[in-house]
Amino acid sequence: MVRAKVDTQRDERAKRESQILIDAERAAREEKTARLRALRLAARAVNGPEAASPRPAPRHAHPKG
Repeated sequence: MVRAKVDTQRDERAKRESQILIDAERAAREEKTARLRALRLAARAVNGPEAASPRPAPRHAHPKG
């Protein structure tokens, strides 16, 4: 049985390139999250804490008839 040749350099290069992309996407997500969080906090400071995140009234359980 003949084993297929494995190009380890190609595999390592592909792993490095994919890791670069993964890191860039993660950084972009974290940057977006931070930006949106800052906007949300700024809106809360302007509108007051009650207007920024209204909480719904607690739900009451229905009696089992």
